Amino acid sequence: MTFADTAPAAGADSDQGPSRQPAVPIDGIDPVTKFLLDDALAQGRISQQRYGALVRDYEEQSYARQPSYKFWYDRGFNLSTNDNAFLLRIRGRVATQYINRHRNAAWRNPGDGKNFPDIVGVFGDYRVNRSEAEASTIALRRARLYLMGHVFDPDMKYYIQLRMDSTNESAQTQGSVQLYDFYILNTKLDWANAQIGQYRVYFNRAQINSTASMQFTERALVMDAFTASGLDRRDIGLTLMNDEERFPLNYYLGVFGGAGPNFTRLGNFESEQVTQNCPGGQQTGTTPLPPGDVNCTDISNTGLPANPLQRNLNADTRRDLNRLMFSARLNWNIMGRPGYGEGDISYSKTPQLAVGGGYSYNPRVNTSSNNAFIGVDLANLNIRRMLAATGNGRQLGWGVVDYSTWAVDSVFKYRGFSLQGELYFKNVIRKDESADCVQYSSQLVNTGSGTGFLAGSPFSCSGLAPGPLGNAMGWYVQSGYYIIPKYLELAGRYAYWDPDTRSAGDLIKQVDVSLNWFLRGTYDHSIQITYTNIAMGTGGFAIGRSNPMPLINGSSTASGGQNYYPNGSIPVDAVGGTLVENAIRIQYQLFF
Repeated sequence: MTFADTAPAAGADSDQGPSRQPAVPIDGIDPVTKFLLDDALAQGRISQQRYGALVRDYEEQSYARQPSYKFWYDRGFNLSTNDNAFLLRIRGRVATQYINRHRNAAWRNPGDGKNFPDIVGVFGDYRVNRSEAEASTIALRRARLYLMGHVFDPDMKYYIQLRMDSTNESAQTQGSVQLYDFYILNTKLDWANAQIGQYRVYFNRAQINSTASMQFTERALVMDAFTASGLDRRDIGLTLMNDEERFPLNYYLGVFGGAGPNFTRLGNFESEQVTQNCPGGQQTGTTPLPPGDVNCTDISNTGLPANPLQRNLNADTRRDLNRLMFSARLNWNIMGRPGYGEGDISYSKTPQLAVGGGYSYNPRVNTSSNNAFIGVDLANLNIRRMLAATGNGRQLGWGVVDYSTWAVDSVFKYRGFSLQGELYFKNVIRKDESADCVQYSSQLVNTGSGTGFLAGSPFSCSGLAPGPLGNAMGWYVQSGYYIIPKYLELAGRYAYWDPDTRSAGDLIKQVDVSLNWFLRGTYDHSIQITYTNIAMGTGGFAIGRSNPMPLINGSSTASGGQNYYPNGSIPVDAVGGTLVENAIRIQYQLFF
């Protein structure tokens, strides 16, 4: 098994390290001493036996004076013990990117509150992602530090990657130093390599490949939307697999925590009512926050029993802690070894063809425990932000779901030409199939002089979601050709994504064209210019974002008998044509 993230010229780096160490000859005798010994032997002043003993003594002393390690450079700075028991290789990668982007008027109004909403505040409020027409920026798109090698034995490998990227638009969090990968890989058994730690799940081709060896400056949106966990391409777990360099048919079987990188299900919680049927939210003045039964109403607003809604006193409840994610993949190298690096940078002399497929099951993912409106579920936002960052924002607010995800892929390479594609399908299984209330209104009550509306009146559901959330599917195909073998490549890609199969007008389509110059004939040193066109539909329904606050039935004195929203109507779920973006990205990458 090989390290997957070192991005060599041929698309997969063996990184066996010790097998490429330069030999360091041990010469224990300097030329002058050797001449004197040879002369003494020739003149008969010392015997042959004495001559041999002196030579051995000099060699032993010279070996003892040598350092117990070797240091050299070979696609990284290498430090190894003389007995090859330990190896440390240090590598760095920097990709600086200039972006010039033009968006149409739909990005200003209504913007995107469905696929890539911003999740802000301690309560995880949905915010519409809006922007002006033009933007230009320079970013440290990828800044990575790698530590890899082996300990005790060349078959006991380790791999560490630290990420220090600039924050991109969909990241949801500020940039910082992050532990990206840290795993141990044992290759003692060719048919059963074992990898344990945090790493990219071996699920589909696009996610296994490193960003260091891509034909475009960025992955297509659909690639990031269909990860094994449904949250992130990385997770913490164990994978068993055979050596992909020795066997034409490769298997990968994995079990993971299913909560993404640097996170566990123990860290995920939801806000639970301290008093049954009294959910989060406080009543103040004439704008109580529903839902809740009549006994939850604040005595200061009405004469009903005192039991105010308890937003700040709710419990942080951790559920479904005994669930794990499972993944499986098969890859068949029908002809040659095309590897996972994109494009045919090695200019293959013979056809290279592979097909593969993967399946993953991640149960009990809590997308939000309160579906009706925002601002009531004081919960951990890590999972919600991961969903929003990968474009799966339409899945937010549907309670607890199970993800079953399928992927099928194929790749062909020959003499500088490459063609690859993948098909994805995600089955989103909701645990609560009941009708979803999206709007609450205060009820009529007996005011003493007749039936009417009073502040503090109990609430009931007055509007249901137009339909349940559907599944998701998508695909892409990309191709490239080296105009100058190993150095200059022209590539194109088309991607298609349906984020909700039960909605209309929500399709996401993407076209990319890229010109790639690999300065040294490897992925390690490159300049890429990529043009991207994205058309994103605003149709369909995203729960909890239409009028997130409850509708208040007005009294004759307070509002002239008119119903009203406490903060006005907030159309976060608005439909407004197609969001169109045209962007040019110029990227310089150095991997050393």
